[in-house]
Amino acid sequence: MRMITLLLTAFFTFLSCSSQPEAKENKISVFAVHINSIAQQEHISFLEAATKVRQMGYAGADVYPYQEDIIPVLDSLGFGHSCAIVHVNYLRDEHVEGIDPHSPRGFFSGGWGDLENAAVNFVKKYNYPHLMLVPEVLPKDATPEDVEKVRSRVAAFADRCVTEGIDLVVESFDNEASLCYGTQNIQDLLSRANNLGVAFDIGNFTFAKEDPVEAYELLKDKVRHVHIKDRASLDDMTPVPAGTGCSKIATVLHKMQEADYDGWYTVEVFGSKQMSADLETAYRNTYAFLYTTASSAQ
Repeated sequence: MRMITLLLTAFFTFLSCSSQPEAKENKISVFAVHINSIAQQEHISFLEAATKVRQMGYAGADVYPYQEDIIPVLDSLGFGHSCAIVHVNYLRDEHVEGIDPHSPRGFFSGGWGDLENAAVNFVKKYNYPHLMLVPEVLPKDATPEDVEKVRSRVAAFADRCVTEGIDLVVESFDNEASLCYGTQNIQDLLSRANNLGVAFDIGNFTFAKEDPVEAYELLKDKVRHVHIKDRASLDDMTPVPAGTGCSKIATVLHKMQEADYDGWYTVEVFGSKQMSADLETAYRNTYAFLYTTASSAQ
């Protein structure tokens, strides 16, 4: 009798599970530096902080090449390799002495050629699907020749990345002195670099006084990575957890799903003084926007 009961239980459990829609793969990721922030704010180890973030549900991490030492920890917890990020100042010398690709100081101040090489090697070594390039902002005395120099070097790097089997993307950056600020600057870069893609930062289009829904419609054919950043209000551009601000995140994400975007969605809350709580809120809202039937139907 006990065996029959177990068999019936298993049978009905199978029917119940088989009738459920197939779960979508979790593609919500986080900046690894946010995990560092939790460790610092709560006076715990990086491993403890990363474990907390993984338990929240985050499935991937965006990492800078100078953070190579944390990759074994992230891998041990099952974090996917969502995106690598490199900041490059294209108005510096191509090569400088003493660059240390394992330190923030070295990696942010090296020659542009050195930084490109280090980033390419990092992406290939750890098999990241994308490399996000952040060209450093232009100085106040930048000339039209400087602008042309930066754009041509970005385009050349995009071409090189294709030959290396790497997908290079740029994000809409939240600084008016950036050549990636707002839709028009992004489009100008894309017109010069056919092999360049877009990391679509929803909150940064809000920062640029643009409607992120309209920006997505203009750039959607080039979108290969996504940043889930929200802004407090149209009068206050402070980053806040996704779904608690004014950046039309739910609408943009639904449009991305309609367009069959299948890449990563990286949550971003730079500057948070309560990073753990904010990441929990951002994850909960982002998950609801992406993976619940009620939200997807809106």
